[in-house]
Amino acid sequence: MQRFRFLPLIMVVALVLAACGGAPAASPGNEYGSGGATPEPTAAPAATQPAQSDGLEVDRTKLSTELRFFNWTDYVDPSILEDFEKEYGVKVIVDLFDANEDMIAKVRAGRSGYDIVTPSDYAVETMWREGLLAKLDKAMLPNLKHIDPGLLDKYFDPGNVYSVPYLYGITGIAYNKQNFPDGVDSWAALFDTAQIEKYSGQFSMLDDERESPGAALKYLGYSLNETDPAALKKAQDLLIAQKPFLAAYNSSDVNRKLASGEYVIAHAWSGSAMQARSGLGDEFSGNPDIAFVIPKEGGMIWMDNMVILADSPNAYTAHVFMNFMLRPDIAARNAEYVGYLTPNKDGEQLLPQDVIALYKEGFAPNEEVLKRLEWAVRNEQTVAFTDVWTAVKGE
Repeated sequence: MQRFRFLPLIMVVALVLAACGGAPAASPGNEYGSGGATPEPTAAPAATQPAQSDGLEVDRTKLSTELRFFNWTDYVDPSILEDFEKEYGVKVIVDLFDANEDMIAKVRAGRSGYDIVTPSDYAVETMWREGLLAKLDKAMLPNLKHIDPGLLDKYFDPGNVYSVPYLYGITGIAYNKQNFPDGVDSWAALFDTAQIEKYSGQFSMLDDERESPGAALKYLGYSLNETDPAALKKAQDLLIAQKPFLAAYNSSDVNRKLASGEYVIAHAWSGSAMQARSGLGDEFSGNPDIAFVIPKEGGMIWMDNMVILADSPNAYTAHVFMNFMLRPDIAARNAEYVGYLTPNKDGEQLLPQDVIALYKEGFAPNEEVLKRLEWAVRNEQTVAFTDVWTAVKGE
């Protein structure tokens, strides 16, 4: 489940939209191992000889025995983490979040014990400006050469001083074709009360202060970055009017609920929709009736990134892991498993044909769709979205 050959197109759009950025974070859990903070570096493995791997000469005496990875839900192929442990003797322990704001709050408190985190574009800027991120040692990241240049040096981290691209995606509507045989082409399917009352309690919106207000703004004809008070009030009122019909605000298991049929339509990230369509490893089976669309009014494009926390006790090992994840074969496997789009230009050439076919079907943007996508900007004015979301959630 992943991206297609749209990176050259993304590159063009990214240059045009370089003024923008967007995404989500939240509650840690233990999916692939036990969590918990470890403020001191863990002991090095017994191996004493440097090893050549991934284009990087690794001194195994500097490696920790554990690495703590704070990541989005359903956002890494667990077999890749097992392979990293086999190759380097380092166990990767994953805790989970569902929204950028929750993740930042946890990290901001200090001594979280995490080494690597995957914030979205605008969240990267927030974190480095607050001194939460370590500067990267590019000499330890030779595999950075595999990343599409059009997805580097973005507005949120000029020169990629603090971050490297991990995965990216688009936000639109996932729906069950059995319930919508004529398809879906507008945000009206989620906001027009005359339509949504027919499937009340069977759809969700993302639990995110930029995504859901952004979708409302697009439906109303505005930029998803609009901060005019009158426009924001209209978006807030629209979301409040929609709320009684919702099953939930949900950013964590939309994939599973769509696949099972519990949801017939949902505000969703493209990769989550891909997972609903194709399944997720041994976690759950997919539903062949799930489709995905960017509404005619437009949607969001975003990118998540790997960063190393400033207080990471295992920064050397974190660089080794980051370089491992940048390998084309690893990037392709990860993208195929999680369903999101890989920024790895060499890795995308390794994707299977069934994934490419789904991209062509709409799970990845073509040139026409790219023209309707925006990045979520973060500036002094956009703090207004927090107030909007607080009002909506508190209603």
